[in-house]
This record gives sequence, C-alpha cells and structure tokens, in this order.
Amino acid sequence: MYPPKSFDIGWPDLAYGLAACGRDGDADRWAATVERRFGDGGTKGPESAAGSGANGWEPAAGGGANGCLAALSVRSALDLALAAAALPRGSEVLMSAVTIPDMWRIVVGHGLVPVPVDVDAGTLLPAAAQWAAAATPRTRAVVVAHLFGTRAPLDSLAELAARRGWLLVEDCAQAYDGPDFRGSPGADVSLFSFGPIKTATALGGAVAVVRNPGLLATMRALHQEWPVQGPGDQARRIAKYTALALLTARPVYTGAVTAAGLLGRDHEGGLQERVGAFAGTDLMPAIRHRPGPALLALLDRRLRAADTVRAVARRAAVARRLVVRLPDPSMVYGADAPVHTFWLCAVPTPDPAATIARLRSAGFDAARPTSLGAVPAPPDHQQGARTAAHLVRHAVCLPLRPGMPDRVLDRMAAVLDPEDWGPAPGP
Repeated sequence: MYPPKSFDIGWPDLAYGLAACGRDGDADRWAATVERRFGDGGTKGPESAAGSGANGWEPAAGGGANGCLAALSVRSALDLALAAAALPRGSEVLMSAVTIPDMWRIVVGHGLVPVPVDVDAGTLLPAAAQWAAAATPRTRAVVVAHLFGTRAPLDSLAELAARRGWLLVEDCAQAYDGPDFRGSPGADVSLFSFGPIKTATALGGAVAVVRNPGLLATMRALHQEWPVQGPGDQARRIAKYTALALLTARPVYTGAVTAAGLLGRDHEGGLQERVGAFAGTDLMPAIRHRPGPALLALLDRRLRAADTVRAVARRAAVARRLVVRLPDPSMVYGADAPVHTFWLCAVPTPDPAATIARLRSAGFDAARPTSLGAVPAPPDHQQGARTAAHLVRHAVCLPLRPGMPDRVLDRMAAVLDPEDWGPAPGP
C-alpha cells in the first residue's frame, strides 16, 4: 500500500534534530543564521557548513538577515504581519478562496473580515480581474496562497495592491522548491513553511520575506515579546514524526492499514489528526512563540541541503508521468499553472469516497486534502466561491513516490475511470 504522503526528511536529519535538542543554544543567534541563510539562497550563501561550526551545530555570528524573519510557523508570521500593519478593525482582507482554515481564523482574530475570491481550477489562483471586483472601500489587505506546488506571477495583483495601498501577503507554504524562489518581488510579505509535510521539512518553522523595512522592524519587535518555544517541544515533535515516518514506510504502512481494517478503525482519520502541526491546540496562544534553537538548527541544516532541487524535480517528473496517463490530463488541479512542482497531485471526482475506495483496493491510499477549506463569505458579500467549494468537496490527492515504475503508474491511472472523472465547475 502506497501511503498518501511521505515526510521529506531523512534519518540523518532526524538524528541531527534529536541531538540538537540536547544542546544549549541561543535562539536569537540561530534565528539570525536562518534568516541570513534563507535570504542568501540556502546552499548559495556565503558560509559553508564548516563556516557554521565544525559539526554544523554552532550558529554563525553576525547579522545580515536580508529582509527575512524566522518564525515558528506561517501562521505565526501572518499573525505578526497583521499586528504590525495595524489595520483598522472591520477592514476587509481579500483571500484566495482555498487555504487552511487557521489562516482566515487569524484574520478574524485581528478584528478583520476575510473575503474569499474564487480560484481557477487550472491555475489555482483567482483571475486578475476578480481581485478588483471583490474589493470595496473597506479593503486593506490581500492574502494569496499558491496551492499544491503551483506558482504563477502576481504582477497584476501587486500593481493593484500598490495602487490602492493594500498590504499584499503571499503564502508560499506549498510552493517552496529550493533556493532559487524567494517569493514574488511585488509582495510585501512572502511566507514559506517548513512544517511536517512540507518540502525540505524541519518538522516546523517558517521564514517570512518582508520587503518593507518598517514593517519588518515592527514585526521583529513584536516577535521579541513572545516567549521562546520550550526546550522539550522540539524533542517531542521529533519523536512523534520519527514514529510517523516509520509508520509511513510502505511495508509498515501496509500492515497498519490491514490491522486497522480488521479492527474496524479509520486509519486515515487517525493519521490526519496526528500530522497537523497545531491540531488540538488553542490556536493563537500556540502560534505566539518564537522558535527555539533546536528547531532553528534543524531548519538551518535543511536549508543547507544540496539535493532539494533534485528531489523536487524527481517528484514533479513522476507526477507528470502519471498525468499523461490520466483520462483527461487537463483536469488535474493546477494543470495550467506556469509552474507546478506537484507538492500534491490532486484530481476532481464526483464521488471521492468511491474513488478512494477503488484506489485503496488497488494498493494506493489516496486521501482528501482535509487540511484545506473554503474561506466563508461574510454576510454582506454575496459573491460565491464555487470552484473553491467544489475543490474542497471533490478533490482526491493521488499518492506518488519518486521512482514509481510505469507499470505502477499504469495501474493507478486505470483505477480512475473516465466515466467517473469529475469536471470542475465553470465560472
């Protein structure tokens, strides 16, 4: 049985991360190292691994943050950006209509009103004209998310935001593909996640690229008021995801799924509950912490990894080999995006439960993108987000692994019956 998603982290990284939990460290120095590393392009930065200490543990001294802020999570960084921007209460925030629910909850937590702008199934972004159409005199900010590994230029949106004085926040949590992409130049803030299921994961942590020096200074000052993540938090997180990494190894996972079926248990629901970075927590208090030195040390190591670009290319290559075998390749979510690295390969089906059941019977444990939701429209905004609602209800994510042979991809594609292929709705 192929698991729905694997963790993009190796055993040496997990061992390094666990060892880092037992060392003393300065969170501020480690944050400066991560910020400089990310701003300079990871492995292309001025320091080598040796330059960060003979064993890679000691952080480099000095500043040079290059407009970056290391945070506990993308949620934390969005919270900081909105607090620093100090938008008037009741201001509207346009949001691409599919995102994780915590993002619009944070907007609401600042006394702001999230307004969904529907996405296009081909690009997974709203069309340029939709942003202006959704705006009102109360609009003060935009939060746009690149989904499933897709990416598209934001030039027209950035021009609109600059002309109207809106804060433009770009969520790149699912779009990171290595050191060459640091966000759209026209965005005020670009957010990158290294949470548990993200590319080059450090099992947590995020970096915000902030292009307004005044905004960055205010975010940094607010950040310093937050407590540092407790020393045991990262150790518990590494232990948890080490166990989950073992569980999602294919032979072990096959046995676990079989055992769960015999016991009448829902293995998918249990796994989804355990993977979420902030599942089961009181959101705002949980995200208002600074990352600790052990988390930052592991994040710095992951940013120094030389094989991220190759790993993403292998992931995208196997997805493309599957896509050309599907009944209608153009139906894959994000098929028209200029860049698609297939962090997830998702397709629409009219009956997701039936499709997932057929895939599982063939040895592929597909899953719904349950971490995503459709941003609810406020009562005084009647425009719908039809494609967003359709995606949340009908998307199925196909389990892919680098190196899957053609015969396996043929078998997976054959399960997706052309008669059951669910079209995305029109505008």
